[in-house]
Amino acid sequence: MKQDKLFIDTGAWIALIQEKDQFHERASSFLKSLDFSVKRVSSSYVIAETYTWLRYRAGVSYANQFLGIIEKSKQNGTLNIILDHNETLQLAEQLLKDFPDQKLSYVDAVSMAIMKTEQIQKVFGFDRHFYLLKFEIVP
Repeated sequence: MKQDKLFIDTGAWIALIQEKDQFHERASSFLKSLDFSVKRVSSSYVIAETYTWLRYRAGVSYANQFLGIIEKSKQNGTLNIILDHNETLQLAEQLLKDFPDQKLSYVDAVSMAIMKTEQIQKVFGFDRHFYLLKFEIVP
C-alpha cells in the first residue's frame, strides 16, 4: 500500500489488541501490509479513548499492553501522536455543530479536524462517520 499518511482511529487499535474483535484479522492483515514509508498518525484523544475502552471492557492488562505498543511505536518513530491545539479543537467543535444529525463523538470530531489540518486522506478504522468529510476508510 503506497500513501504518505494514515490516521489510526480507536476502532483499529481495539481490533489490533482484541483477538476476539470482529475486525481483528482484517486489521492485523492490513497493518502487516503497510509500507514502512507510511507516516502513521493518531491523537492523544484516540489514545485516551482506546485505553479507557480496553481497561473497562478487556481489562487492565490489555490496556497496559496497548500503552506499551504506543510507547514503543513512538520511540522507534513509526507513530506520531498529535496533541490538541486550540485551532484543531475549534475546528472539531465547528464540525460537531455542522453535523447535528450525526452521532459524532468529540473524539471523532477532533480526529477529523486533525486529518483536515494534517492533510491526511485515509483513516485506519471502522467508523463510518469519517465518510462525512469524504475521508477514505481502510482496510
